[in-house]
Amino acid sequence: MPLTRFVVWTFVILLSLKFGVWSFAQPSPPPVTDPLMNLMITQPKIDTTSPVRAVAAFDPPVVRPGEPTIYRVTFNALEESVDWPAEVPAPLEMRPQAGAHGQILQMAGPALVPFTSFNTRVQPSTAGQFVVPQFVVQVYGRPVTVPAAQLEVVSARSGPTTPAGRLLLAAATTNVFVGQGVVVRVLLLGPPGALAQVQLNGEGFIVDPGAASTHTERITSEGMGAQAYVYQTMLTPVKAGKLSVSAQAFTAGLHFTGPISGPVALQAGPAQYTLLESDPITLSARPLPREGALPGFTGAIGRLGLGPVTLASNTLRVGEPVSLTVTITNRGETNLARLSPPEAPRVRDWQVLEAVSDGAPPQLVLARGFATFSYTLIPQSEETRATPPIPFSCFDPGQDAYVDLTIPSFPVTVKPGAEAADLATLQQVGRISSDPEKDPALSGLAASPGRTAQSLVPLQGQTWFPLVQLAPAAAFLGLWGWDRRRRFLEQHQDIVLRRRARRALRREKRALRRAARTGDAQGFAAAAVSAMRVACAPHYPAEPRALVCGDVLQVLHVTSAQKISDNGSKEGWGEELAARSQESERDQSLLTSAPTMDLVRRFFAVTDASSFATAAPDPGGLLVLQPEVERVLEQLEAKL
Repeated sequence: MPLTRFVVWTFVILLSLKFGVWSFAQPSPPPVTDPLMNLMITQPKIDTTSPVRAVAAFDPPVVRPGEPTIYRVTFNALEESVDWPAEVPAPLEMRPQAGAHGQILQMAGPALVPFTSFNTRVQPSTAGQFVVPQFVVQVYGRPVTVPAAQLEVVSARSGPTTPAGRLLLAAATTNVFVGQGVVVRVLLLGPPGALAQVQLNGEGFIVDPGAASTHTERITSEGMGAQAYVYQTMLTPVKAGKLSVSAQAFTAGLHFTGPISGPVALQAGPAQYTLLESDPITLSARPLPREGALPGFTGAIGRLGLGPVTLASNTLRVGEPVSLTVTITNRGETNLARLSPPEAPRVRDWQVLEAVSDGAPPQLVLARGFATFSYTLIPQSEETRATPPIPFSCFDPGQDAYVDLTIPSFPVTVKPGAEAADLATLQQVGRISSDPEKDPALSGLAASPGRTAQSLVPLQGQTWFPLVQLAPAAAFLGLWGWDRRRRFLEQHQDIVLRRRARRALRREKRALRRAARTGDAQGFAAAAVSAMRVACAPHYPAEPRALVCGDVLQVLHVTSAQKISDNGSKEGWGEELAARSQESERDQSLLTSAPTMDLVRRFFAVTDASSFATAAPDPGGLLVLQPEVERVLEQLEAKL
C-alpha cells in the first residue's frame, strides 16, 4: 500500500511539472487592443479641478454714444458647468442684449484647460461712465464672483480706439431659393491672427463642413486697405422666409511679458483666446417654382452644365455590362459634392444600375469644379441600337427657370452572347417595374357595416364611453383601498390569525360532522380535538398541533375581554343590558363547569391513547356527545 501511494504521487508531481514547464515555455499571446480605446486613453485630460477665475472687460473700453461694444466675461471652466444668467446686471442706458457664447480648449502642460466666454452686446445712448457691478455665478456648483467692469462713453475721442478684432459676415447673395447653396465668408479684421471654431448661428439652414476653406487676402475696409483672414464655407437654406445668420469664432492673439528693450527682447506668452461675433445678416429664401419643372430633377440648383459623356464601348454583347461616365460642370457657386445624380431609367431592352460617384473627397470636387459619376448599362436584347437617354435637369437661379441637362444616348451594336441563367428573370423584373403606376383612388363604400364598426357614431358618443373613462379612477381607488387594508392588517396581525383560525375551525367542524354521519368514532374524536386546538391557538398564539389538554382547559377558564365582572357597574344598566350580562355569565359557567372539563379531558385522552398507548380505548361512546361538543366549539368560536 505505501509503495502504490508513492508511485501515484510521483506520477502526479511529474505530470504537473511537465505541464507547468510547457506553459512557461509557450509565448504569451499579444494583448488585444481596441484602437478607439487607445485613442481615448492617449487624449490629454481636461482640467476641471483648478480654481475657477472670471475675467470681465469691455471691448473696446471707450466708445462714443451709439457705438456698439462687447461686454465679455471669460471663465477657465467648461461651458456646460457655468450657470450664466439670462440678463446681466447692466444699467438700462447701456441697452444690453445677449450675444454669442462658446468654449475652446487650450493645451497647458499635460492637460487641456477650458476657456468659456459669454458676450453681451452693449450700445450706450448717452455719454458718461457706466459700471457693470460684480455678481455671482454658479460654476461646478460653487459660487464664482464676476468682477466689476467699467465702460467710458465720451463725446469725442482723442485717438482711435479699436477692439482686439472684428468679424464680418458676407454672403455671395441674400436672395436665394430653398435648397440653393450660398457661399458665405467670415472675415477677421484687426491684428493678424487666425480663427478657430467658426460657427454660424441661426435657424432654417444647414452648413456643409466639407466646403470649408481658409485663406488670407487684401481687402478694403472703411476706405483703407487691410489684410484679412477669411473663412469660407457654404450654407443651404431648408426653410422659406427671412433667415437671420450670424457668425462667431475664437481668435488667438499673443501677449508679451517683460520690458521691450530692443528688437530681440520680446518674450511671447501663452495664447489668449477672444470670442468674437459678427453682426447678423438676413437671407430671403423662397421655395422653388412648380411651373416649368422638367423630368430628372433631383434638387440640383445652380448654373450647372453637362460635361463630357463617354461610353466605354460601342460594341456589346447581350448581358455584357458597359460603363457610361457622366461629368457635371459648375459654372457658378454650387456645392457639387452634395449633387444627387439622376435616377437610372427603367426601359425595356436595358438594365441600368444606379449611378456611382468616382469617390473624390468633397474638397477636391469643389476645387476642380466638376463632379463625375458613372452608370452601368446591361443590354437585354440584340435588337438594341442605342443606349437609353437619362433625363436630368437643374434649376438655374440666374434665369429663374429649369434647365434641361438630359444625358444623351449613344449608338451601339449589340451582338448575341451567352445569356445568363437569370436573364429572363431580369427582363421580367424590368417589364414589371416599367409599367406605369396607377393613381391611388379611394374604394367604394361597403354594402354592410363590418364587425368592428356597427355604427357611425364615434366612440366618444357611445353611452358606455363615460364608464370606460371612470375605469382608471375606479381601479386606482380599488388599489388604494387594498393597500390601505394591507397596511392595517400588517399592524394588527391578531385579526389575520383569528380570521384564519375561524376558517380552520369551520373545516374541522365539517370533518367532525362527516365522521359522525359515517359512524367513524376515532375520526370524530380526532376532529373534535383538532377543532379545539384550532379555536384556542390564537389566544397564545401558537401552532394548533402544539397545544395539549391543559392549554385548552386554561383557555376555557379565561373569560372574554368584554366580560362584565364589575357587578357594581350593573346597577345603572337597563333591563336589556342586564339580560345580556346574565346570559354571558350563564355561558361562562357552562364552559367552566365540571362536565365540560371532563368532556375535553375524555376526548384528549382517547386521541392521545390512540397515538401513544399500546392498547387504544374504545371511542364508540363519544359519538353521542356530538351536541355537547358542538356547543363547546360554538362558544370557543364566539371568543375568536
